[in-house]
Amino acid sequence: MRWPVETFVLGAAHSGKSEWALTQLNLDAPTTVIGTAVLSGLEDRINSLKNARPKHWKHLESGDLFDQLKLAFAAAPDQIVIDSLNQWLANYLLDSWLKYDRKQHEARITLELERLFHIIDAHPSTHVLSVSSEVGAGITPPDELSRFFRQTLGHVNQRFAARANTVVQIVAGLPIFMTKVR
Repeated sequence: MRWPVETFVLGAAHSGKSEWALTQLNLDAPTTVIGTAVLSGLEDRINSLKNARPKHWKHLESGDLFDQLKLAFAAAPDQIVIDSLNQWLANYLLDSWLKYDRKQHEARITLELERLFHIIDAHPSTHVLSVSSEVGAGITPPDELSRFFRQTLGHVNQRFAARANTVVQIVAGLPIFMTKVR
């Protein structure tokens, strides 16, 4: 079986992750961008990123990453960009925080990651580039939801990084290529 080509781009907020990711893609190739930011107040940022991308790229926007990945793969693009995992997780938790306890959230997120990886693995000829924020270096958040988000995003980032062929941290717009020791 051929394994998918995956790139994982990680960095602080507004560090240049999305802009750098654009430089790593074939601008002429059929591409689907999955935007996960559904929070109000981000419209200007979303429009700025869209305007920087080639006009023929398709954009899907929703908080439901799995459904968007299914739609993206159905269009058979050469490349899929997930921008971003941190916004997906934030939306996922905000929509369900009061419905489940911590253990249930952990189980649901683990299951969702397995679903995401299964669909990515089923399409090995598509390059998947995922973008996420690194939020673990700051102070400990004062509330339970924020602490759980920080901890869980750390785990999500570790899972995506472990799978990726290329892992890059962006600092001040500059790439730091990470290597995996196996």
